[in-house]
Amino acid sequence: MGQRQGETQRLAITCWDYAWPLGRDYGAVPGAVEARLDEAVARGFNTVRLDPYPHLVATPANSVHLDRCEILAEPDPRRGLPGGAHTVPIRKALRRFLDAAAERDLNLWFSGFFVPDSRARRSFVRRPGDFVDVWAETLELVRQWGHLDRVVAVDFCHHFPFPPWSHGAVRRVFGRSAQRPLPERWQRDQEAEVERYLLEVPRALRAHFPTLRVGLSAAAGHSEYLRQLDTSELDFLDYGLWLDDDPRFRLATGADLPVPGLLDRRLGPLRGALLNATGDHWRGRLYDLLNRRLAFARVRRLQPVLGEGWLTPTGEPEALPAGWARFCEAVVARAVADGVQALTPTSLANPHHPWLWDESDWLAHVNHLILTGPGR
Repeated sequence: MGQRQGETQRLAITCWDYAWPLGRDYGAVPGAVEARLDEAVARGFNTVRLDPYPHLVATPANSVHLDRCEILAEPDPRRGLPGGAHTVPIRKALRRFLDAAAERDLNLWFSGFFVPDSRARRSFVRRPGDFVDVWAETLELVRQWGHLDRVVAVDFCHHFPFPPWSHGAVRRVFGRSAQRPLPERWQRDQEAEVERYLLEVPRALRAHFPTLRVGLSAAAGHSEYLRQLDTSELDFLDYGLWLDDDPRFRLATGADLPVPGLLDRRLGPLRGALLNATGDHWRGRLYDLLNRRLAFARVRRLQPVLGEGWLTPTGEPEALPAGWARFCEAVVARAVADGVQALTPTSLANPHHPWLWDESDWLAHVNHLILTGPGR
């Protein structure tokens, strides 16, 4: 197929996802997004992961495009995002963002979250062809604006086919609300339908844009389902590796205890002390998970990407937690040494986590490791 965009370049990724046009920290205030991009460059990032809202950018079937969209963002504690309604001129905002990123020589990593809006547009993205249509029109606009060469990858649906981001596909394939988890065991016809998306969407987008890399993101546990499916049309797998999701870590830290907010905050220092005292053990568990994911990617001839992780600190730290920082650095160093060329210092490193975003020297240090550290 030939070399595709971003195939050999190392990428230090800051994950803005669907937050970039929302709130005062980003696109809602004139000059805010440009200022945040300047900060990203100063912190050593060379790539921004964002949701270009393809279901809102594309023209609806049998309708006309209305640029002003009311985005109904739902609360996302892990991303540090509150819920709320935001009115955004989506094409205008996206072009402004892409222009500003190009001026700063930043790469773009697209990931579709299919966030709800007041016209329920995500409900119409159900079939493989629907994903192809909205992405092809969005990418064609990006090409007309002169920025397609900056798009290093497209994750056509974040954590596909799992809820909540795979809203329309979940209803079509599994016949259930996207607010409910998927069944632990899939029927054969459900596996076959999911496989159709993995084959048809990348194949069709590549026919439109031959140099574009198309792949998928997957939470660590979810990626086990891919072992039963044909992934031959994917170029990469973007893994999420969170120690928070390890059942033993949750048990050891009392994360699943039904404690009230005040007590939970008081337990925070104890959890930090546990990480400081036993960090090697927990790093080892995350390394084991990483090794399994990298082995699968290599067998399937997929580029491994680490776009999410590693550990969420309790509350909003007043200063960079030393044990937490050492943990993140060690995970990044291990991933780079194992040959991962596209990753984030932690997906919490973005403007909507100001306690970490303000640690510019530490972020620059870890990004330097990502971009220059010894690897395979």
